[in-house]
Amino acid sequence: MSRHQVLVPLVTPLDADARVCRQSVKQLVHACGPLVDGFIPCLTSGEGWNLSAAQWTDMLTYTLEFAGDTHRVVAGIELPTTEEVIERAERARKLGAREIIVTSPFAPGISQAQILAHYQAIHSRTPLDLLVYNESALSGNEKSFDTLLKIARLERVTGLKDSPSQARTQAQIDRIRGEGVDYFIGWERELAGALISDGNVVSLANLEPALCRVACLAQQPDVAAIVARLNDTFCLGEDDWYAHVKRELAARGVLRSSLTTQKHNAHERVALEPVSAEYAR
Repeated sequence: MSRHQVLVPLVTPLDADARVCRQSVKQLVHACGPLVDGFIPCLTSGEGWNLSAAQWTDMLTYTLEFAGDTHRVVAGIELPTTEEVIERAERARKLGAREIIVTSPFAPGISQAQILAHYQAIHSRTPLDLLVYNESALSGNEKSFDTLLKIARLERVTGLKDSPSQARTQAQIDRIRGEGVDYFIGWERELAGALISDGNVVSLANLEPALCRVACLAQQPDVAAIVARLNDTFCLGEDDWYAHVKRELAARGVLRSSLTTQKHNAHERVALEPVSAEYAR
């Protein structure tokens, strides 16, 4: 059984010119660092689906720089196709990343066989360890439990960030963990609840890493109540939850601004609709 881990899906701080703010990344990593095990830049809370290649590269570079050798860094990759993910994984490797976390292809109605083939191709064409991100709002599809088990059996799949649309049972979690894969809770609402896991990957950790550390353990109703209150306070259920997190971090002086990618990157790529918080995390 793995030691409980908190991995922070970092927000992406931007300056007025839409560049990633190196100083803000430093302050955010250092603010969370003593209380967490690692960081995931460029995932959905980091607006990963809407980052330009330059923004993605800078965010991963700065996270690796300030995390150093003491913290785990998993590079988030949220791109529409298998080939794009593989190309980006190679860039992550060259930047010094050892692990990546990826979604399914962005394709509503895609078959489970196609989802499995996506992960098999990534696994066979990159030497990096691979974490699975199970969600439905961004990709437009969701992995069945059988597909998750098949992906988990790939040799270098080490973890699952699970944000399912239907509640996961403990028996399912135990089967996934039985494949040697760490199970990370992906919903704030599940923290300190009934489910026994290997830790969590939730946006709240940007703001309250100590609470997320405590909430790794199950069956803590008082802690779960605090999480629920903060979930409402910080608007983590809104479609632009990451913007609310940024505003709070800016108010605390951790970030220099609360700017998001939605406006800045519209000229660089077709802007996707905001990712629904209901199923994205």
